Amino acid sequence: MRCYECSHGGVAREAIGICHHCSAALYSDHASVVVDPVTTHYPVARTVTLPKKARVLLCETCRTALKQPHFLKTA
Repeated sequence: MRCYECSHGGVAREAIGICHHCSAALYSDHASVVVDPVTTHYPVARTVTLPKKARVLLCETCRTALKQPHFLKTA
């Protein structure tokens, strides 16, 4: 599989993985590994973050999009 980002620049490079969010194939220079907290739910609506974290491979577009602040609009 070829890197999606490299193909736009006219270069053919083998991908090392795919973006977890958009599924684009990525060469190592275009991939970011981020830490993803793992949570579990306990009775009475309590969420607990577990000590071990997962890793997620993301392209730069998805990484920056997912880092945006989340705003809730209230009526």
